[in-house]
This record gives sequence, structure tokens and C-alpha cells, in this order.
Amino acid sequence: MSTTRIAVIGLGTTGSMAAWQLSLIPGVEVIGFEQFGLCHSYGAFSGETRLFRTAYHEGAKYVPLLVRARELWEELGDLSDRTLLHPFGCLTVGPEDSAPFQRMLDSIDTYDLPHERVTAKEMRRRYPGMDFRDDEAGVIDLLGGAMRPESAVLSAVEQARENGATIFENEKILRIEDDEDITITTSKRQVTVDKVIVTAGAWVRELVPQVADLVEIRKLVLTWFLPHILADFNPARLPCFIRDRDDFHVFGAPSVDGYSVKISGMDIWGGPEGPYIEECDLRLDREKLSAFGARVAEMFPGVQPEPNRFSVHYDTFTSSRDPIIDVFGNAVIVTGLSGHGFKMAPALGEMLASLAVHGEAEYYHGDFAASSHEKLPVAG
Repeated sequence: MSTTRIAVIGLGTTGSMAAWQLSLIPGVEVIGFEQFGLCHSYGAFSGETRLFRTAYHEGAKYVPLLVRARELWEELGDLSDRTLLHPFGCLTVGPEDSAPFQRMLDSIDTYDLPHERVTAKEMRRRYPGMDFRDDEAGVIDLLGGAMRPESAVLSAVEQARENGATIFENEKILRIEDDEDITITTSKRQVTVDKVIVTAGAWVRELVPQVADLVEIRKLVLTWFLPHILADFNPARLPCFIRDRDDFHVFGAPSVDGYSVKISGMDIWGGPEGPYIEECDLRLDREKLSAFGARVAEMFPGVQPEPNRFSVHYDTFTSSRDPIIDVFGNAVIVTGLSGHGFKMAPALGEMLASLAVHGEAEYYHGDFAASSHEKLPVAG
């Protein structure tokens, strides 16, 4: 049997999973590159927890991919002997007549997802640390929960290594040249492979000029708050959650560290201050942070309004918030996960591996093609 050499550039959210999935395919030699150390803090994946949900306001087209991802999360957890997905459930709250809420209901109906409907009155009784308006409705996704992202990325790379993959850390990719073969030049070596999967996150525009004007880089800021009554925010009483009120969107998880609760917002923090993400200031404007906390406390009166800690991350966004997953010559590209990709990561890794080896993949959707995305202004 001939051997196909496939490199994976970037071993974070999807690269770690692609390396794992490739390592399961007979006749494939896997070479993974990470420009920093494994499970570094610059990527979009880190931050203690990530939400998993299948009742999806982003669209029913994602549900089969999410159901497959849940199967793979459980498989990876079993292989690594780590709890990667905590099945707390996921509560979505918002005006029932809003478009996102209706899209979520459509995803439930289309795929007959296990769920529970709850009224504002019921939510006030169950979740005393939150405030609910009379016109707000809730749905609990019974397949939802909280993932452990750092452990998940490490577990996937460990599995790839156990299956024979070669992993290089702290090697910056300088060039990717696609002729008859792929030549990868790093800060330490030059490697020739048959195919490459590029999962470079916020660094993708440096390596893949074909998508440079289709994505923009935005800050993802995660924030934690101190509850007044910790029991109100324990996983035994509170699932993961997503809330929309007026123009304010937050998501979070119950207390998994024993003292704080994660309540974070998206798309309000802008982009990087410079072209090199690893050199950007990871501090935040204190007044803006306090103002965010004050709005959080309107929906969560059971927490101290000032965030007690935060972390800053970066992700690539597309105009539609659909990811870009496409093939350019001998390269398979994924980018533009738009802040909602981690929950799908193992299924995306499986998809990338199949595209690289077979040229097609189950669950692939035409909306993921680069040609389906609109151009965006390039910052910086």
C-alpha cells in the first residue's frame, strides 16, 4: 500500500481533531505543526469551558454535524480517559418571536431533538439567580452541555501521536508552496508532503491569500462573575445557557471551578490592535468591562456586576458566520468558524480528513465553499 503524507498546519480547535482523524486512516502518514506549544493560550479554543448544543439558532443545516460531533466527543473522552463533555444541558432564553429563537425551534422540529420548553414563570422558580421578563421563553437542549477545550485539544493530539503521527511544536510556518507536491518551510525545517490541511485560526491570512478578504479577525472576550449564592449557579441546578435580550447577547456555563460562573458576550470587543496576534495587548478597557458587567447583572442579578476575571482570544469571522471549508489544489482550508466552531470540532476534523484523502466528505454543505462567501475589508 502506498503512503500519503499529509501535514496539518495549526493544532488547535480543528487541526488537533484533523490530525486525530487522519491518524485513523490506513496508508496516511500524519505530520502536525504548531507554531507555539501545544494547548497554548493564543488560540480561539482556550478558556475553561465551551458550550455544546444541538438545538441551533445558527441553522438546522448544522444539526447532523453536531450530532456526529457529540458521538466523537464521547469517543475521544473514552479514549483519553478524560471527561470532555459534561451533559449539563443548554438553556436558550429569548423572545419567542425572534428570528434566532424560531431558527432554533426549526432545528429541533426538523431533527426531532430531545428538549424541554419552559416558561418565564418556570424559569424564575428554577433559576433564582437570573431575571426573566414575561415575554421571554426558554428551551433546554437535553443533548447540550459544557466541553473542556484545552483537555480536548490535548487529547486529540495525544491520540494522533499514539497512532503514529509526528508532531512538531514551536515551529512557525514561513511558506506553503503548492506545486506537484506541497513544500512547507518552517522556522526549523523544510518538509515535502502530498496534501496539507491548513487550520491556522487567526493566522490564516498569512498562509492562505485566497481567503484573506473573506474573513476578519475579532476578539473573543470571556468573563467570569462571582455569585452571591453559589448554589444558584451549581451544575446541579443550572445548565449551560444562551440569552438574548434587546441588543444584548451572552452565553455561559454554571460554576465548574467551585467559586465563579462564566457569563460572556460576543462581537462587542472589536479586533486586534496590530497584525501579529501574539503581540497584541491582552488587557481590556476597565470602563468598557464594567459597563458590560452592569448589563450582565440586569439579566443575572445573582452575580456581582464587576467581572472578577477575563481572558482575551481571537477568531476569524465571515459575513454569514458560516465557516469556510474548501479545497485549493493540494490544500484543504478551514477558517471563519465565527465563534461557534469548537462544539463541532471533531466532526470538522473528520470532514477535513475525508476531504484531504477522498476529496469528499459527509455533512459537507455548499454554504461552506469559499465561493459562497462575501468579501470583507481587510483590517490592518
